[in-house]
Amino acid sequence: MTARDFCAIDFGTSNSAIAIPHGNGMQLVELEADYRTMPTAVFYNAEDESRCFGREAVAAYVDGFDGRLMRSIKSILGSDLMEQTTEIGHGISIRYLDVVVGYLKHLKRKAEAQHGGALNRAIIGRPVWFVDGNDERDSRAQASLESAARFAGFSEVAFQFEPIAASLDYESTIGGEQIVLVADIGGGTSDFSLVKVGPARH
Repeated sequence: MTARDFCAIDFGTSNSAIAIPHGNGMQLVELEADYRTMPTAVFYNAEDESRCFGREAVAAYVDGFDGRLMRSIKSILGSDLMEQTTEIGHGISIRYLDVVVGYLKHLKRKAEAQHGGALNRAIIGRPVWFVDGNDERDSRAQASLESAARFAGFSEVAFQFEPIAASLDYESTIGGEQIVLVADIGGGTSDFSLVKVGPARH
């Protein structure tokens, strides 16, 4: 493994993104033509058993292809659905876990093509709570996402709270200590955090 074989993933309810090392920082990968974010969507075509992702997946559904569009797949993390199957048409079924794995594999392939090498390690953003007020389901959600990431081909997986990740990015741009309100408004969860930031803390 090289020191630069890592990536950062924002696996969102509505949209997702992935960043790779670039110079002294990170750079978002162009996941679709002219887009550095991609809808968290998968379309399974029941006719030829193919699948497509993002805007192409939504377009396939709108165009009326026979199959199954899945969106907001992050919301099933921590639920009993992860090990259950769902039909995508013509009697074909797939595990919900494999839907998440397939999407993460797609992000990984796109990032590796731009990176020019293997990406073995991932740090994945996570909400402060996947499931409010339920420690067991919250832990299960992170464990499910880690398992999916490992199945997708990452040998090392770490997590960072999304508002803290935003704070670290902002902190790199300031010259003095501040207390900031970080608003992380997502498609499935929203978190509001007060964070003390500054060069000495970074």
